[in-house]
Amino acid sequence: MGLVTKGYFANMTVVDSGGNKATLRYALASATIADALTDAATLISTLNAVTDGVIVSYTVGEAYEEDSVFFAAAGVHVENVALISAKIDDPEIKYASLRIPAPADGIFLAASGPNYNRVDPADAGLVAYLNNFATAGIATISDGEVLESPGTAGNVTGKRIHRGSRMG
Repeated sequence: MGLVTKGYFANMTVVDSGGNKATLRYALASATIADALTDAATLISTLNAVTDGVIVSYTVGEAYEEDSVFFAAAGVHVENVALISAKIDDPEIKYASLRIPAPADGIFLAASGPNYNRVDPADAGLVAYLNNFATAGIATISDGEVLESPGTAGNVTGKRIHRGSRMG
C-alpha cells in the first residue's frame, strides 16, 4: 500500500474571445520529466494549429496513485469539511479560506459539546499543515499569497461544515 507513479501529464488552458476557459488534460507516454516537457511543447505547437483559442497556460507533472484499493474508516466522509480562515501576510487585513476534507477529530476543540465544531487554531498538526502556506513554506494560496504566522493566536479560526453530496 503506497503512492506509486502513474506517469506524466500535461494540462493546457485555452481561452476564447469571451474569456471563457477550457482545460485539457493529456496523459503523456513520456519516460522522464525531460521527455514530458518536450512532449508538452509538441502538444502546444500542434494544438495551436487546430484551435482558434489562445493557450494561456500549461502545467506538466507526474501523477501518483495508491497502488492498492482501500477506503477510509467507517464514518469518514469527504462532505465533512474543516473550513479554515487564516490571515494573509499583507499590510492590509485580509484572510484566506482553506478547506480540509474529512478532517481529523483532533483538529477541533472538543470531541462533543459546544466546541465540537470549532477548529483548534493551536493544534500542532493543523499549524504544521498551514505552515506549508506561510512565508517560508513550500506552497502559496491563491494569487501567490502566503499566510502570516499560522501558529500565532488570532491568525487562524475555523469551523466544521458539511457540503451537500448526491454520492450517498
